[in-house]
Amino acid sequence: MYGPHGIRVNAVAPGGVATGIPMPAHTSKTGSARLAPFQQTIPSLATAEQLAASITFLLSDDGINVNGAVLPSDGGWSVQ
Repeated sequence: MYGPHGIRVNAVAPGGVATGIPMPAHTSKTGSARLAPFQQTIPSLATAEQLAASITFLLSDDGINVNGAVLPSDGGWSVQ
């Protein structure tokens, strides 16, 4: 509907992003042991710059033909 006016509508679906928010200081050994196998399969966290690169792509001329898309920028979290 807005394409002929040069307006593109897209969304970025971020995964985990390293924000500098500290983890809790006291985690239980039992909880950590139960989570360890799952945490090994989780992709690494993105940096704010990496997330910004996905957004910048959609805003740039390189993303000119992308319209109506949801771009997962999650390091593979969404395909697990």
